[in-house]
Amino acid sequence: MPKVTDAYRAEKKRLILACTGEILKEKPLYRVTMRDIIRRAGFSQGVIYRYYASLDAIYIDYMNVHTTGFPLEERIDALLCTYLAEREVLTECFSLLGEYIEGLMQSIVGEMFFELIVLYTYDAEKRTAVFPKLQFKQSLAYAQRKMMEYTLKAVEKGVFRPQIPVRSILLFARSFIDG
Repeated sequence: MPKVTDAYRAEKKRLILACTGEILKEKPLYRVTMRDIIRRAGFSQGVIYRYYASLDAIYIDYMNVHTTGFPLEERIDALLCTYLAEREVLTECFSLLGEYIEGLMQSIVGEMFFELIVLYTYDAEKRTAVFPKLQFKQSLAYAQRKMMEYTLKAVEKGVFRPQIPVRSILLFARSFIDG
């Protein structure tokens, strides 16, 4: 039996994701089934499971492939290392986050994420298993963590003198970023 190459596997996965995209243009995510993708790809049921264990795995891969090429982590890091005033740095970081989130919301990733939120509303186990694997969620978590660390250091140095508890500010920022 001939050895299957990485390029061959990658091409099969690309085909599966392309078929998934076509189906998502025709019907909402909650109505897509593994059988739909199998039929569209022209695979047998056994073949598709060699590449993806579940529909969720396909969604994760599809969303990660289609997540914007916006280099959020690098841009946040660059801002946090500038010599701008702390207030300006944080203002720019929040603007950058807004730009990133807006780009996501205008893409298929934002649409799919919204549909997944609805689909997993009452399935915390799936939500907990799927959402952390999404690249854009990882990028947002990174940016959030870096901005929080920066803010706390600025408070400790006395640059910022919050009028409300720091914990409340951090919770507000987290809800802004997480939605």
